[in-house]
Amino acid sequence: MLYTYGISKQFVNAENRKRLDLADYQKFLLNYAELEEKMFLPLGITSDGNFISKDISYNNKSNDSIFLTGQSGKGKSFCATNLLPSLVMLGSRILVWDVSDSFTRDEVLRSLPEQVVDELFEFIEVAVGKRKLPVDPLFIGDCIGLPAKKRRIVGFVKAVTGKLDKEETRSLTGIISEMLKKYQKVTSVTTETLRNTLKRGGKVGNHVYNLITSTLDDIDNIGFEKQGWAEFFEKTKKIPVVSFGNESGDNVHSLLDAMIASAFEWQRDHDTAPLSIVVDEIKDQNFAEGSPLHTILTQGRKFNTKFIGMTQQYISTSSHAIDVVKEAGIKIFFKPAKSLDRIAAELGYKNSADAGFGSMGIGDFILSCDCYNKVDCVNEPVVIHCKTIKFVDTPLYKRFETEYLT
Repeated sequence: MLYTYGISKQFVNAENRKRLDLADYQKFLLNYAELEEKMFLPLGITSDGNFISKDISYNNKSNDSIFLTGQSGKGKSFCATNLLPSLVMLGSRILVWDVSDSFTRDEVLRSLPEQVVDELFEFIEVAVGKRKLPVDPLFIGDCIGLPAKKRRIVGFVKAVTGKLDKEETRSLTGIISEMLKKYQKVTSVTTETLRNTLKRGGKVGNHVYNLITSTLDDIDNIGFEKQGWAEFFEKTKKIPVVSFGNESGDNVHSLLDAMIASAFEWQRDHDTAPLSIVVDEIKDQNFAEGSPLHTILTQGRKFNTKFIGMTQQYISTSSHAIDVVKEAGIKIFFKPAKSLDRIAAELGYKNSADAGFGSMGIGDFILSCDCYNKVDCVNEPVVIHCKTIKFVDTPLYKRFETEYLT
């Protein structure tokens, strides 16, 4: 006996197919009440209205850096901006470095309510004639002992110069060590002292001096607040956005690397709260092995630090930075600008059509990370289609209202 069944074409439409596809992901899907009980980081919302999230508590020892990639205008900045207050409500410090005006007040207000922006964000526009650098990048007054001071200054110099070989690094460390022994009581190394020390440091010292001098010029021209990171974080709101204007010169990325190095080295010595370092456009930053950004992406969990970075490119034959950022434990793929089939293959799909890139609209993305499995109560690898979450639609917004608006 033969039975024939038919399914309405209207039933198997694109939206319903997305819902059917979620049948295999039920253990990862949390409703609002479940997410509120767990207080994990919400990463996306699925087509059936459930949340997918990650347990980012420190005892999980997982890689929580976030890499967002995809075409311009597809929602990367909106997504990243809505993640930031969630991280704050989960106890993280945030430090945003804006080099492409993705995090101006006007742009942030496109993504978040004014009350959230007013309570959590502080905008610092750094440039000659505007505001100074928010901290002294060569401040060592909070370092305990010579090794910490040496690591602080060497980290700063290496971030600016790029990759130094082992012999050069050894020589540089010796030069800086002698300088710090000579100036034991100072709370900050001046740019003049650093210049003079390097110029007297033989072949390696002069080589480093030539590489670093233009960035030191930028620091001198812009100026800096006479404080370290502890005072900065104590005085500012939870999400400071440091924007570099065009007047900071051609070495804006070297200056950015120097400031990130300064913040990260402070975090290594003062691991009192998680630190999330955000860069809105990955371009010319120093990701050489041993650099602060490389260390954050590969070992950040050891220092309670995560990196959040955005770029339009994912496949690049020339960018070492992007190769390193792929080490991020949380990858968010909006519709790619190119290399669609290759990216689809990396995500485990047969081709770009199978990945659904053709039907992805603004705010749609594919999430690849260890997400929370509510059956086994662990983070577990998954690749899943999501939509961007609005902070106001999460339980963490309710916590924000309780803490800041009542």
